[in-house]
Amino acid sequence: MLGKIGKSSLVYKYIISYLLVFLIPFVFMSVFIYYNSVSGLREEIEQSNINKLEQVESMTNERIKELDKIASSIAYDPRLTPYMMKHGYYGKEAQDELRKYKENSSIIQELFVYFYSQDQSIYSSNGLYSFTTLTQRIYQFDTWGKESMVKQLHSTQPLILPVGDVTLKNGVRDRMIAFIFPIAPNNPNPYGSVMYFTKESVLTNMIENILGDFKGNTYILDEKQQPIVSAVKGEKVSFDKIDPALIQKQGVQTIRINGKKYSLATVTSDVSGWTFVTLMDAGQFFERVVHRETFIIVLSIILLLVGLVIAILLGKKQYQPIQGLFEFAKMSSTKTTTWDGENELDAIRQTITDIFKDHKSLSETVDLQKPYAKEQLLAKMLKESFPNEQEIESMMQALNMKMNEGPHFVAIVEFQKQQYEENQQKWDQLLNSLSNLTLPNATVHGVDLLYQHALAFIISLKEKEDHKQQRRLLVESLRAYIQKHAPIKVVIVTVGTSYEKKNHINRSYIEALAALDYKFAVPQGSLVFFEDLGSPSEKALGYPREDQMKLAQSLKQGDQVVALETLHAMLSNLVQAEMSIQALKYICFDIINTVIKTAMELQITRNLDDFKEIGEFHSVEQLGQRLGPVIMQICQRVEDKTEKRSHHLRRDLLEYIHKHYKSYDLSLEGLAYHFELSVPYLSKFIKEQTGETFTQYVLSLRMEEVKKQLRETDQPIKEIVVNVGYKDVANFTRRFKQLEGVTPGQYRKLNR
Repeated sequence: MLGKIGKSSLVYKYIISYLLVFLIPFVFMSVFIYYNSVSGLREEIEQSNINKLEQVESMTNERIKELDKIASSIAYDPRLTPYMMKHGYYGKEAQDELRKYKENSSIIQELFVYFYSQDQSIYSSNGLYSFTTLTQRIYQFDTWGKESMVKQLHSTQPLILPVGDVTLKNGVRDRMIAFIFPIAPNNPNPYGSVMYFTKESVLTNMIENILGDFKGNTYILDEKQQPIVSAVKGEKVSFDKIDPALIQKQGVQTIRINGKKYSLATVTSDVSGWTFVTLMDAGQFFERVVHRETFIIVLSIILLLVGLVIAILLGKKQYQPIQGLFEFAKMSSTKTTTWDGENELDAIRQTITDIFKDHKSLSETVDLQKPYAKEQLLAKMLKESFPNEQEIESMMQALNMKMNEGPHFVAIVEFQKQQYEENQQKWDQLLNSLSNLTLPNATVHGVDLLYQHALAFIISLKEKEDHKQQRRLLVESLRAYIQKHAPIKVVIVTVGTSYEKKNHINRSYIEALAALDYKFAVPQGSLVFFEDLGSPSEKALGYPREDQMKLAQSLKQGDQVVALETLHAMLSNLVQAEMSIQALKYICFDIINTVIKTAMELQITRNLDDFKEIGEFHSVEQLGQRLGPVIMQICQRVEDKTEKRSHHLRRDLLEYIHKHYKSYDLSLEGLAYHFELSVPYLSKFIKEQTGETFTQYVLSLRMEEVKKQLRETDQPIKEIVVNVGYKDVANFTRRFKQLEGVTPGQYRKLNR
């Protein structure tokens, strides 16, 4: 039963702890948030301006690159040669093609193509114009004349010209920017030019959309620091009032204009050579700072008052919910544990820890792929203690497994190690046939124990009456079946005692393991039952030989539950036995010796002084109190070593495979030899850790490398395939098409 726990100081402890937990971080966080928020707000806004400017620069550069790309396409388009555009029939197709190029860009107002060989005319998507018609009727420029336009169209370098106010053919006034690109691009001797007209409002709208709610003046300057585009939100500031030397400095600066503080942010494009400038009134920063400061102070005061009230109320009322949880823990716990000198939270934490540990194995099993989940569940039933039968039943139902209601017991069949590994591929077939084996009133489930070159069988009976005799007959039938169908001879068959509950199957398994030690004392192929161990004289004396073997084996398996249960049973039997004090002491010291010897075999300790205090006991009850913590420590160390070894093995295996997967001679057998493991164990370990077989995992790595090389290099496909470890290129090509749906050559064309 759970012990009674005192509560005299628990309420006061919670009041003080809640106040400390709330006040200490609250004070530090309030001060940190206040200073960090207020002092960093200005820098945050200024950096935001820089980011927005860089965004404007990036978008502008993209548009210029887009125009340059269109010019390149026009230069190499066979439908847009001077002959084709001048031709009476094909000229219409050339106009349609220019119209398509124009429509492919969102910023082009009009597109023109000019050839040096035709000085008097220029082509557009609307037809052929003379320069006089273009500059006087179609576009009436205030500051750009015919001669200047022709001269700039003969430029061998790209030009960007703010051509100013323009009157369109429909009488509408607008401001235009001209972009001129020689064709062919990057040719020192171009034969013509492509000219684009873009409305200034297109760029200003883009700037305003990016800057959002910020108020200020934004300018785009050309390479000579002259304004090309300007956008104003709020108060307008003349560009002439800004010192040109300040514009050449990149980043954020604070300047004064007419005695007023402004924030000046400047970014220069490496693509176009343009400079992007924002000029903002610094006063709007301080307005936001005041709002932020007021908000933080008011919020801090409210949180302080609310937090203090909640902390006090929680401290006063904490005991009732904690007590409710404690009562629930008592009802939920399946263990008879007493917590002396601890409070309710310690008791609840210990109960939750026990439940979590019990559920851990089941959760891990669910995560495995279904074909391996059955084997995992059976293995965990052998090696771990489930808290109750319900969890086992739910897992078996999900996996469509059937098992009789019991009693249940475990039989272990051990084979010669070398022959066992050589014939490993046949064991899966044998296990499957045994799972389908029909025994009278019984079900059989087989598990490969791998490291122990043995098979374990969980046998469940249907009837409880006369189950001991029935158990012996079933094991005899099982042994005969295995000796007939197994590829090698049986060394020994051991059987644990039967248990009514499925979550006690691991106890029978530990007993069967303990009985394996008798293989050196019996003929080959013998059948050994755990309850038959020990000499008649030992049994007559009451000497717990069987329980000692079970205790040692449970320590080696790291099973705390069975180890403590076995110790408690041995000591209880000794107290009840009618034997002399001297014989009682001999047996007690032999139990101590069993624990010490097992710990040293497991290399958990090599110093006998660690167990000095155990030998100084004055009663059997005191011996149990001293041995209990030692047993728990040994089991925990065994469990930690097992988990650590599994983690390190997984890491080393995957590192080795990733390093050598391109080698054609990489194989499961070579990997097992390198890590000094058996092939079957390694195969199943890789499947459990990766969800794939060794062959599938290596194939996926090689496939990804081949696809990467196909996308990023021009190496011949045969060379790529050979470099990742395949000699048969044709076979790999067929495999590649099965997985990807296309051949490697087709994959390269689709993914360049």
